[in-house]
Amino acid sequence: MKNNAPTSLFVRILDGVAIFAGLLILVSLSMDIIHRGSYQLSPGVAELQLVVCLIFVLDFVVRTSSARNPHRYFWRNIVVLLVSVPWLNMLSWGGVELHKGVYIMLKCLPLVRALLGVYSTIRLLTPTRVSAIMWSYIALIGMMTYLAALLFYSYELGLNPHLSDFGEALWWSGLNITTVGANIFAVTPMGKVLTFILPGLGMILFPLLTVYVTHVVKRTN
Repeated sequence: MKNNAPTSLFVRILDGVAIFAGLLILVSLSMDIIHRGSYQLSPGVAELQLVVCLIFVLDFVVRTSSARNPHRYFWRNIVVLLVSVPWLNMLSWGGVELHKGVYIMLKCLPLVRALLGVYSTIRLLTPTRVSAIMWSYIALIGMMTYLAALLFYSYELGLNPHLSDFGEALWWSGLNITTVGANIFAVTPMGKVLTFILPGLGMILFPLLTVYVTHVVKRTN
């Protein structure tokens, strides 16, 4: 136990650093997308994304090496590693010219890892299993709505005459994930894919959330 204590402490510290880095990239990338109106990253945000991705990769390596079954942990969480790799920076170093759609997708991948960190933190901070699941679903719905809005705004801005600011993209995302439907119609292929996926996610997540809320109310009564 004593030999594992330093490792456990290091994992907790690195986990906190990864959560902070995730929030940092979430804020900086959001501001870059919303305020600049360009799909390409500014040099400062690109450098920040590289540092954050390296922290994410280090966190994954440490967690894998300290897991009870490293091989099993690696393959069960391979997606976490794939969204943590700084693909955009690596391709830029190689001089690879990327299509706008591919560029936007790669620059938003670290956001997925950041949102996963927020999701895990919420589950850890909630006191009971039932409340942890309920708040996790609420957080997941909110994060999916926000990420879809960022992607939709990046792809559709300048091409969709009905989209002029990020508030409208967030409105579009919220109405679609609640399966209500928005009066803003996608004009790009990715926008149409998101329009198809979001209602499906909403139909899966909201009934599950309703079940847990009903359980909590019954338990309280």
